[in-house]
Amino acid sequence: MLANTPSRQVQSVRTAFELINRLQALGGATPAQLTEELDLSKSSVHNYLATLEVEGYLVNDGGTYRLGLRFLTHGTAAKYAAGVERPIVRTVRSVAEELAESTWGVAEEFGRGYFMENATPADATTTYGSVGKRSYLHTHALGKAILAGSSDEYVERVADHHGLPEQTRRTTTDVDDLIAELETVRERGFAVSEGEAVLGILSVGVGFRDADDRRHAIGVFGHSRDFAGNHPENIGERLVEAVGELERRPRSEGE
Repeated sequence: MLANTPSRQVQSVRTAFELINRLQALGGATPAQLTEELDLSKSSVHNYLATLEVEGYLVNDGGTYRLGLRFLTHGTAAKYAAGVERPIVRTVRSVAEELAESTWGVAEEFGRGYFMENATPADATTTYGSVGKRSYLHTHALGKAILAGSSDEYVERVADHHGLPEQTRRTTTDVDDLIAELETVRERGFAVSEGEAVLGILSVGVGFRDADDRRHAIGVFGHSRDFAGNHPENIGERLVEAVGELERRPRSEGE
């Protein structure tokens, strides 16, 4: 599913979300910083900030604005609307404990991957990702597993819409090469990606669709040095089993 681009858009809404995105990226900012960042007048920035603060979306901490907790309400609702239900959460946690690896559940929306659920055992570390992180699907194994469950036509549409940005020198940036990789993923049932999102980080993932035909993937991320020999293949095979068990569960278990 890719977003349609309407011919008529409300510029003030776009500006408000641009301001919100900049605040998030900066971890907070003063009106003067935002005026420079957004190329807006000082009065316009103050108007946007005041409106968002009154509605509870921003907090003014001594002149520095940050995102308010009201966003958490929307984020939580969006997470469950995207189909991240109890069986998926349980599968992520059980895989993490069994494999002793940091395990993620990723969902696709509008051709991008969103990191939705994480479980990291006490003796492991989270090497990549954060809840809510938006990523390019072609840069890690979970994203490639999602794309492998789609048609080549859809993969081409995603590449046309978002591009295939180069995150590292190992990132696949040619759509024909990507489609060839995805065929391999389909044949073996899981994806492996090394150093494409971040050098030195390897990921293994398996994709699936939920009962409402939304695209998801479950997989692990870790340091490449920790995946010697056939370890990635063993992880991939276990993920295939876990996802198969998840798909066979009755829908009522997720309600």
